[in-house]
Amino acid sequence: MKFLRWLDKHFEEMLMSIFLCGIVIFMTVHVFCRYVLKSPLVWTEEATRYLFIWFVYMGISYGIRNETHVRVNIVETFFPKVILVFGWIQDLVMTAFVIYLIPAGFRMLSDVAARGTTSAGLHLSMVFVYGALEVGLLFSVVRIIQKFYFRVSGIVKGNKGMKGGKMS
Repeated sequence: MKFLRWLDKHFEEMLMSIFLCGIVIFMTVHVFCRYVLKSPLVWTEEATRYLFIWFVYMGISYGIRNETHVRVNIVETFFPKVILVFGWIQDLVMTAFVIYLIPAGFRMLSDVAARGTTSAGLHLSMVFVYGALEVGLLFSVVRIIQKFYFRVSGIVKGNKGMKGGKMS
């Protein structure tokens, strides 16, 4: 149970850390081979690009979980009593957007799978690359459900619903 709680809290962080380490290592190898050995590697640049794509899409659910997405809050600054209402509106709009993107992403993913395309340097199926969108969106849905659960359970218990604006 303790491991599951840790995983719930740090899953995206763990994956994003692995992706970021991979990016740094591959780019270091790429720069070393290009400028020191004068023999650039083709696959390192491509692998870095794909790791960055996965990093970004996992960052969506990470941002949802930690309430760190960019938002315009000028109205909340002048009218602090509407923060809770605007929070719900922003979350509902984000939920609608994510739900809208999931079927479109699946259609795109199935088109890529049907074509059977592979990447130029790694000869990796492009399903792996385009799958980052779907995986990121599905994790986002899980985080959105958690967010709504914590908010509603907090309202029932009589507090704001989330500790310090973040899911506990």
